[in-house]
Amino acid sequence: MLGDDERERYGRFRFEQDRHLFLVAHALVRRVLSCYVDVDPADWRFVSGAHGRPEIAAPLLPVNLRFNLSHTSGLAACVVTVNDACGIDVERLDRRTRMRAIAAKLFAEPEVYDLLEREGSAVYHERFFTYWTLREAWCKALGTGLAHGDRAVWFGLDGLEAVRLHGVAGHWQFAVTKPTDAHVLAVAVSNADGIDKAVVSRFVEP
Repeated sequence: MLGDDERERYGRFRFEQDRHLFLVAHALVRRVLSCYVDVDPADWRFVSGAHGRPEIAAPLLPVNLRFNLSHTSGLAACVVTVNDACGIDVERLDRRTRMRAIAAKLFAEPEVYDLLEREGSAVYHERFFTYWTLREAWCKALGTGLAHGDRAVWFGLDGLEAVRLHGVAGHWQFAVTKPTDAHVLAVAVSNADGIDKAVVSRFVEP
C-alpha cells in the first residue's frame, strides 16, 4: 500500500516498534482518505512542503481534501477536511521530557505562567501536553514546525472544551480530547468563513 518514499522511510527505522507504528499510521491515512472519494488506498501519492507537511499530489480529485497525520507510542491519528488547512498532534501523557525547559523555549508567556502555577500538581503533565499538542497542531496546519511558532500567540484554556487562540488575526477552530487515558490529542482547523464546523471523530480500538 505504501509509496516508494514511504517504503524508504519505513526501512530506515532501527526498531521494529517504530517501523510498525509508521506502517499503521500511513496505512490509516490512506484508508481514511479513500473513505471520502473512490480511490484505492495504494493509489494515493503525496508531496511534502518546506517543513515536511504532506499534501495530496495525485490523483486529481473532485474535492480539495486536506489532511494531517500524527502518531506516538500506542496511537496513530489523522484529520481530514475539505478545503480548510488542518493539523493534528497526539502525545503520550507519560512521555518523559524536560517540560520546564521546553515551555520556556517554545511556549508563550501566558502559557508558561499557567504551567508554573500548576507545577507539582496532578494536572501539570496533562496541561503541558495540552499546550504542546495545540501548538503543534496549529503549526502543522500553518505548514511550519513547532520551533517556528509565534510565541506572541497563545492559547487560553477552559478545560478541554473551550480553547481560544489569542494574538493572531483570522479564525481558527480547535478541539482537544483524550482518546485514551494515556494520550492527549489536539486538532486545529482554519475556518476562513468564521463558522465553527462540527468535529466528527471515530476511534478504532487496536
